[in-house]
Parts: sequence; C-alpha cells; structure tokens
Amino acid sequence: MALKVTDKKSARANFRNVLSINEGWQFRKAGTTQWYDTTVPSTNFTDLLKHGLIDDPFYRDNETKLQWIENEDWEYQLNFEIKPEDLEYDVVNLVFDGLDTYADVYVNDILIFKSDNMFVKWQHDCKQLLKAGSNELKLYFHSPIKVTRPLYEKAGFTYPAGNDKSDDKLSVYSRKAPYHFGWDWGPRFVTSGIWRPVYLEAWNDLEIADLYVEQNALTEKRAVITAHVELNAVEAQNIDLQLTATSPEGTGVDVKKEHVSLEQGKNNISLTATISDPRRWWPNGMGEPDLYKIKVKAQKYGQTVAEKHLKVGLRTIEVINKPDSDGESFFVKVNDTPVFIKGANYIPSDSFLDRVTSEKYREVFDNAVEANMNMLRVWGGGFYENDEFYDLADERGIMIWQDFMFACSMYPGDDAFLKNVEKEAVYNVKRLRNHPSIALWCGNNEIAIGWVSWGWQKEFGYDNVTQILLKKYYNNLFHKLLPNVVKALDPEKFYLPSSPISDWKKLDDLKIGNNHYWGVWHGELPFSSYNTYVPRFMSEYGFQSFPDIDSVKKYTEQEDWDLMSPVMLLHQKHPRGNALIKKYMEEHYSQPKNFEAFLYLSQLLQAEGIKTAIHAHRRNKPFCMGTLYWQQNDCWPVASWSSVDYYGRWKALQFFVKTAYQEIIASTIQEDDHIEVFVISDSLVPQKVVLEVDVLDFSGKKVYEGRHNLNIAENSSKAVCKTTVKQLIEGKDKASHMLTARIVRDGEVIYEDNHYFVEPKAIKWEKPEIEAKFRQEAGRTVIELSANVLARNVCLKASGFENNFSDNYFDLVPGRKKTVTINTDDHSGLEKDLTVYSLYDACIEI
Repeated sequence: MALKVTDKKSARANFRNVLSINEGWQFRKAGTTQWYDTTVPSTNFTDLLKHGLIDDPFYRDNETKLQWIENEDWEYQLNFEIKPEDLEYDVVNLVFDGLDTYADVYVNDILIFKSDNMFVKWQHDCKQLLKAGSNELKLYFHSPIKVTRPLYEKAGFTYPAGNDKSDDKLSVYSRKAPYHFGWDWGPRFVTSGIWRPVYLEAWNDLEIADLYVEQNALTEKRAVITAHVELNAVEAQNIDLQLTATSPEGTGVDVKKEHVSLEQGKNNISLTATISDPRRWWPNGMGEPDLYKIKVKAQKYGQTVAEKHLKVGLRTIEVINKPDSDGESFFVKVNDTPVFIKGANYIPSDSFLDRVTSEKYREVFDNAVEANMNMLRVWGGGFYENDEFYDLADERGIMIWQDFMFACSMYPGDDAFLKNVEKEAVYNVKRLRNHPSIALWCGNNEIAIGWVSWGWQKEFGYDNVTQILLKKYYNNLFHKLLPNVVKALDPEKFYLPSSPISDWKKLDDLKIGNNHYWGVWHGELPFSSYNTYVPRFMSEYGFQSFPDIDSVKKYTEQEDWDLMSPVMLLHQKHPRGNALIKKYMEEHYSQPKNFEAFLYLSQLLQAEGIKTAIHAHRRNKPFCMGTLYWQQNDCWPVASWSSVDYYGRWKALQFFVKTAYQEIIASTIQEDDHIEVFVISDSLVPQKVVLEVDVLDFSGKKVYEGRHNLNIAENSSKAVCKTTVKQLIEGKDKASHMLTARIVRDGEVIYEDNHYFVEPKAIKWEKPEIEAKFRQEAGRTVIELSANVLARNVCLKASGFENNFSDNYFDLVPGRKKTVTINTDDHSGLEKDLTVYSLYDACIEI
C-alpha cells in the first residue's frame, strides 16, 4: 500500500552536510600530562616525529630505538564547535574511516564504541550526545601488544607468523596490517592512531548507504545494468528514485526512474537500465579504460533528498581455472579475450600510512603504465588500499588482484575472530566491488602451501589435536566465510582461496594453476632455472637488489657504507640476503671495485634475472598466461626485491621490465650451443614486422646478418630463428661477440635487445668513450648518446635531477645511437651534472 506523505519538511534542500574534523587535535602518551598538537590522519610515530620527540624512524638504526612505542597506550582529543543548525538534521553520525586499531571512543565523556579492526569504517549516531557550542572527542588507544598478549597466553600454542619479529607472534590476533609487525623487506613499527579521515555526516529523511551496479549483460549493441540501492529511512515515505548513466565522453545519458515506497529503517531497491552502444573498459595496452558516470538520486516534491554517484567500467573479467589437456589452467579473459598478465606485486607505499599522498599513488600508477603493466597484485600482508588507489587503477587500466589481508601464517578461528573478519570482508567487498579494475579476490598469501610444505607442524611442535584445530580454523575462514561473502556481495568475481595453488618444488605442479617460484633466491637455483620452471601463471617470484648510492645516502652516513655495518644490516631484513646477492653476483660478474659498484651490480643482477623469467613466461604462452614479479615498491629504504626504491628512483629492474613488457618483443634463449629467437605479441590484431638478427663484435663490426619477414598472429609466441652459436660466429671468440635482435615495423625499430654468449665476468671489457649531445624539445631535454666500443649497462645520473630518465642501464652498441629523454628544461644544468657509468667502471678486471 502506497504511503501518503503529508509532512513537507522532508523535502528540505540541505539534505546532507559533511563536517571535516581532521584539524585541531592533540595527542599524548597515556600517563603523561603534556599534550601536543597534531592533524589527523596520522599515527603515533609520525606525531612524535613532527614534534621532534623521536628521530626519523627510517634513518640509520633508529628502528631499534623506537620499539618502546608499541608497548604504550596513546590518547587523542579534539574540541570542536557545533552550530545549532547542525543539530537540526535527523541523523548526525560521527565517522572514522579508519582507526588503528584498539580505541575507546568518547563523545563528551560518554563511551560510544570500542574499535578492534583497522580495516573497517566506524560510525555512530551521536546527535543525542552533541550540543550546540563546544564538544569534546576523546580516543584512548590501547597498545596492540597489551591487548593481544592475553589471547596468545590463552591459546597455549604459537602461530607460525614468520614476519612477526617477536617470540610470541601476536600479530595474528589483530585485524591490523601484518607488515607493521615486520617482514623480510620491512621494519617493525606497530602503530596506533587515526589513520583515515574523521568527519561528522549529517542527513535528513534518508541516506543512500550503498550503491552496487551489477552488470547483467554486455554486447556490442547494449549493456544491461542493475543498480542495487541500499537506503536508510528515518520514517516511512514515498520517493522518486532516479538512475542516470552518462557516457565516457559526457554526451550520452540513459535515465531510469521509479516511484517507490520506503519503510522506516533499511530498504533495498533495484533499478535496471539499458545502455545502447556501450563503450567497454579495457586494461592498459588493450584499449581505452572507458568509464561511465552512474548517479542515483532520491527525490521528494521535485527536490533531491539523497544522492550517490560513482564510476563504473562496462567489461567482463573471467579467471579461467579448470582442468585442461596440459593440467589445470589459470588465465584471465577480459571482454572474452584471453590476456597475458604483465605486472607486479604491490606492498604498502609506506610503513606509516598517513604519509601515502595522492602524488605517491599517482607515481605508483605512472610507473605501472610506463612499464607496460596491466595488473598489480595488492598483497595480503598489507592493507586494503584507499579509494584513490582503486580510482587510479580504473582510470589507468590497471587490473587489481586483491588479496584479503592474511599472509604466511595460520590464524585464529574462534567466533569473535570470525565475526570481526566477516565485518571486515563485508565492508571492503562492498567498498571495492564497483571498481572495474578488481579482477579477482584471493583469500590469503601462501598459507595453504605453507601448511603443506613449510614444516610448521614440526617447527612449532603442534600435536594432532592442535593440527586438526588449525585446519578447521583455516577451512572456516578461507573456504567458507570469505567465499560466502564474495558470492553474496560480488558474485561476478572469481575467488581464489590461497595463492599459490601449486608448489614450485614439484615440476608436475607447474601444470596446475598459479605458482610462486622461489627456486631462484630461496632455493639458490640459477637464473636459467626460470626457463625450466614455467607454470600456468606466475603470481610471485623475485630477486633482491640494493637502492643506488644516492638513495643510500639519504638514510646512512658514510661510515655505514659497508655491507656488514650495523646500519646496512638493519636495512637488509632477509637473514641470508647479502650472502645470496654475493653468491649470485660471483656467478655472473667480476668483483665490484667498491661499495657503490656493488650497489650498481646488485641492480643489474636483479634485472637480468627477472628479465630471464619474464621472457620465459612470455615465450611459453598460452601454456603460461601471466607474470607478476615480487615486488614493485618499498615501504621504507631497504635492500629488497623492489623495482622502484622507497624514494621513487627506478632501479635497473624497472627499466628492464618496461622493455620486457612491451606489446611485441623478441626473446633469445641459449642452451649450450643452441640458440632460438622467439617473437612474442600481445597485440589483438596480426602484425607485419621484420625481425633483424645480427651478430656483432664489440667494436660494432657485423659478422652475421639475418632478416625474417613475419606475419605475426595476434596474441602469440613463436620461435622464428633456430641456429647454433657455432654457426653464428664461425669460430670467432664468443666472449667478444653479441647477438642483437630488433623488430622493425613500417621502417621503425619498435624493439631491440642484446644477447651475450657468455657471462659478463668472462668478458674482458674495453674502456668505452661515450659521447653525449643535448637538445631541448617541448619542455624536456633530449640526450643522444654514442660509443666507440660496446658500453654495457650504461647508467645515467645527474645530481639535482630527481626525474627518472626515459631509459637507463642500457647497452650502447657502436654504430647505433641511443636517444634518452628527461623531463627538465634545465639543459645546461643537466649537461654540467650528468655522469655516465657502465659495467666497465664497476668491475675489477680479472
């Protein structure tokens, strides 16, 4: 029965008001009397740093001096003004977008709630507690260590959280970012604080609490969408609900409008609309990431009383994980097209999340797009990223593999813990499900494989009863709770219980699903093993390197510039890290001349290793359909697996990845005397190209020339040239010759790569004379470089110029000029400060 609305006060124009209360806060350590000013979002660490109460946590060995902070409680308070008209709204919610983690929240000395989860929004209707004039907000943050220790003592056993740099492994009990407790690339800073914005949200009549746009059908001619609208109504009422979809260019508008009756409290209404001639959202490299603007408005008497808007992409994303003739597939289809996934694992951009700015997020996606990536994996030891992260992923066409925040440990499974996780999962799935960039949900990182293969049972002395209990907890969490939430709230998405599916130590397992391959690094196998251990989808693998000397200078003193110094060891979190880098370096390179040369060689080592893996994965498509290396970024300055260091400097790896992830590449593989050159294309259309295969000596003299006119099939990999080293060099010295593979399209070289027949340490390098010519062009400086003899892995640097060059760590081949750009109009300054460094400069001649 339709309701008759007679109270016209429900058609008020100012239907919603948001009052930010992020400024004017004070904090102190509990038990002390001195308050200090701060602005939120923040953490206790960054607040202490602002006032000079602690030294920079990232500098030298300060991490060890700041561990006392995690054991203290912290207080925050705010006095804020409320106008009389602010209290005339029907509902006034106090909203915390994020609290880290255990906080008692008081409004005017009344306890309104206790938080226990970092990953959810907390809100409470405070209208009855607020008053016109001055109001007081107080938060008491309990030490995560003090809160969780009783849970550990009650459990009677230790969970296998290898990241947790304490004996008691308390991190698993907190719904808090696991990496805050340490990792093998990150420090231990167990933070507390208001880490996302705080505001008062007031509204009249009703609010649109949630909007989910479900895609029902998508063809070339039409898209059918259903907007599922969740409304909270102060009282029963009639409204007009309008759904508007605006095309990417802002011209085409599709509207659906219905008259609906609402009950008091929660209401769920669905509106279905058709969009003609839809524009699809495509990942980077496949097309434009077109977005439609969706708006839902609730109206009474012709006036808007609530509205909500978002952007959606019309596309289909499927993860195909099923038995096939080769074993068990794992690949992604976008808009019915199989896509070779090229990307990286992403960790949080800072140990202190209040320092992750919009500029930092843009840098992350600029780096991904420039390196020709189409996916980032948000790994399960961090946190569910801010909305802006996913907005940028949508806009830039970067698909997101989204883990739930569980990694490398078993977890509790009691009712209280499961209810807390369910609250977290519901909140984040609802928050993120509209983003076209979200490709899949994954329950956890490496826990299933850890339980089977890592020996936790023996290491932690679990008896049969404890093992049965832990497996029950695991199944309830990752095979029941989380998939049920995804199925109920985001049914279009694929759910993977745990990554990886298969074990890298078993060759047959490489035929099954996705894999994390750590034979290189942890297993100490050679880089060439990447050519053998090729899975259906590689979602994790990597090799460490150090930041370059300019980055190291930011967190050390000169006296620290030794691998065994306490400071450098503190900024190397893997227990065998330095030894492994040295071991692999000795296999490939001559001894570095000094500390700076070691840093440089570590980056070359990493880059060459990961390049080997990427090429192997791409050569083996469609058997292998994805490669996500570990990792793109750092949360602090450290020796790690990253391709971009904490300060935003590209390592050699990022430059190598940019080339290896190009749409069309040539890949050369040598096994003993046999050589094959593959041409690999991710293009969705056939391509006509010429493959040029030349063999040169290091002075640029050509001793072999091959030309192959090719019609490359779309989305393909094919061996084009098969020969032997003996045939190519005809008795000449392998150590003084190289193979170059170039792909030419319409007379333009679109890809070029060099292959060396022996390791760098087996080559006697000549000193190159490198010439650089500069010119200004459209706000950037263009550098044209040439060399008289081969200059390998040329590194350009210029003090005072923080921008990354368009290319770096490249080879200069005699007779072939190399053009590099940098975004600066300071032509003369760059020319004055530019230094050129190559492999010849780094190694001691043997």
